[in-house]
Amino acid sequence: MSAAPIVDASEREAAIDPSRSFIVQAPAGSGKTGLLIQRVLRLLATVDRPEEILAITFTRKAAAEMRRRVLQALQGADDGAQPVHPNQALTWRLARAALARDRERGWRLTQNVARIRIQTIDSLCTALARQMPVLSGLGAPPAIVERPRELYREAAERTLASVETEDPQAAPVRRLLRHLDGDWGVARGLLEVMLARRDQWIRRVAGFQVDGEAREALEASFRRERSRILRRLHALMPAEEESALARLAAYAADNLTRAAADSPVARLATLAGYPAPDEAGAEDWCALAHLLL
Repeated sequence: MSAAPIVDASEREAAIDPSRSFIVQAPAGSGKTGLLIQRVLRLLATVDRPEEILAITFTRKAAAEMRRRVLQALQGADDGAQPVHPNQALTWRLARAALARDRERGWRLTQNVARIRIQTIDSLCTALARQMPVLSGLGAPPAIVERPRELYREAAERTLASVETEDPQAAPVRRLLRHLDGDWGVARGLLEVMLARRDQWIRRVAGFQVDGEAREALEASFRRERSRILRRLHALMPAEEESALARLAAYAADNLTRAAADSPVARLATLAGYPAPDEAGAEDWCALAHLLL
């Protein structure tokens, strides 16, 4: 009894054509990994050295699984009969062609599977950096660290320790510590979190120069975000309580101002309603929050 034909056989055949490039999108379990293995096998039948082929995955587990399945396909084609299922039969034929190239070139892949380059993105980057020790600027040979938090903490502590030196970065460190009331632990924690998310901001600040134009660009983004939050806040405030809340806030502000002229809620003494949900009312909203919270 013959197996049912594969509906997307022509698309699968096109996707393993070494002369063309493809993006394959399909649900989990639909055979994407198997398709990639077939492409690797087809490439093995054409290259001069197996190291010319590079397959990249996100995790070590995925890389190990792909390597295992390539080896399994080569071994199955070497000592097994052609399967009945069309897709498995295609893998078998591709593996047979790869084995023929293997014998022709003397690779001995079934005994030396490490020559098949299936690796993670991290290991590829590490390998490239090791090949360029001077250009990478790393000094010692790089290595992948699974839990880098201790390194982030060490980097944060070294940065903060510069506050007592003549280092050019001492001034901004002092400014940061003043802003945090000298709380070293909070400053260190903030730096650790920033380092863990450096992919989100490092490109934006590389070569950054603190000048009027750059400061305006940065502050504009903060103002946009504050305006968004104020609009949301204004929508949540009960309309039926607006006049009563404004009257009580003005009364409280007047009393607080008499007790302390520099009270942060002094500006509410003339409040007649909810502040405008934009930059014009931002300081009034801050004063109202100080009063209520």
